[in-house]
Amino acid sequence: MSPERETACRKEEKVKRQLILAGRPVADKIKENLRSVFSETNATLATFLIGDDAPAHVYKRSLLKCAAGLGVHTRDVELPAHTTQAEAEAALQALSDDPAITGILPLMPVPRHINQMQLMSRLDPQKDMDCLHPLNSGEFYLGISPWGPCTPRACMTLLDYYHIPLVGRRVVMVGYGDVVGRPLTLMLVDRHATVTVCRSKTKNLSNILSQADIILSAVGKPNLITEDMVRENCVLVDIGLSSLDGKMVGDISDGAKLKKAAAYTPVPGGVGVLSNLMVMMTLTRNL
Repeated sequence: MSPERETACRKEEKVKRQLILAGRPVADKIKENLRSVFSETNATLATFLIGDDAPAHVYKRSLLKCAAGLGVHTRDVELPAHTTQAEAEAALQALSDDPAITGILPLMPVPRHINQMQLMSRLDPQKDMDCLHPLNSGEFYLGISPWGPCTPRACMTLLDYYHIPLVGRRVVMVGYGDVVGRPLTLMLVDRHATVTVCRSKTKNLSNILSQADIILSAVGKPNLITEDMVRENCVLVDIGLSSLDGKMVGDISDGAKLKKAAAYTPVPGGVGVLSNLMVMMTLTRNL
């Protein structure tokens, strides 16, 4: 066999070995159970969004579509970016007090002038679909409640479905936000992974990433993690979502995924597909 043919064969073998961690097969399995649950109820999910954040609007549209497909009624509350703290709190309080609303999903981020913690305190803890109320957050971090934030739960569900081992693995969590990075780190540690957290002021990010068996990124910066920063045969979980030239892209470059990873989540079609269903699963606790 010629050297050229041998190189081509090796490339073909790598492609065959790659596992795409697609959310759709997992979602289809979950949907079967949820449809039967919601067919016998009159559940209503309210979305609550302030401002013009593009990824938040994309997520909201996909969530409303998912709800409609499962037979869940929806109410879409959208406020302009200049909404005051008092106006935002009043709107969220009204949803919480409405007996027709089964669950509420406030979409992040809120504008900088809004005090998020103060706003979330207006949310009925029982109707909180994403563990944003201080009471629910406290119970989750103390291990009292299994109802953690939806996107981290989606990540764990995806890894479990594709039998990605976590025990003893070197895992790097890039990003430590309240909605994804912080709770996901706790979930990974609880599964006996050895976790390193990287934030905006982390030095030598490339060096840290190059030693990881599994990398999860939830920053929202396009192509932050490139091919030269990751090791061969790593697992890449792309949670970040941002708009680049009119297209939604993730934190991890295509080069890193296609040339280095043994397994990776696509964007779109990966974690986001399951995040919607984690919301719907949380909704069932109120039925």
